[in-house]
Amino acid sequence: MDRKEVLKSPEYWTAKTQIELYNQAESFMKETGRNKTQLAEYLGVSKGYVSQLLNGDYDHRLSKFFELSLAFGVIPQIDFIPVGKYVSDDACSKQFKNIALPNANFVEWNDGEIHVSYSMKSNEIMCPVNTDTPKNAA
Repeated sequence: MDRKEVLKSPEYWTAKTQIELYNQAESFMKETGRNKTQLAEYLGVSKGYVSQLLNGDYDHRLSKFFELSLAFGVIPQIDFIPVGKYVSDDACSKQFKNIALPNANFVEWNDGEIHVSYSMKSNEIMCPVNTDTPKNAA
């Protein structure tokens, strides 16, 4: 199965969402100093339920997914993107992942105790949108 087929698979998106919810639960436990038992008490669920959550052995109702996310102090964002566009953007992001910005400035600051470095980075992916795009366009 190639990546394009994987991205069209419901199992991929289910697993991806379960992993992200797991990551949010782990972050919440770490930030608040809670263990699994305390997390279960906080959520008002059994320890077994928390174990299922942390083992990825669950398939929540959508309402429960939002309830858990909000309990962890995060708001899930769900975007509905046409499959073809997502697959195309995914392929493009792999191809153009680490393009340097020629006019990026690098700044360093050091007061003797603290050393901080800053650099410019773009999170935007600039992929051609059609075949009529000039080849020398950046």
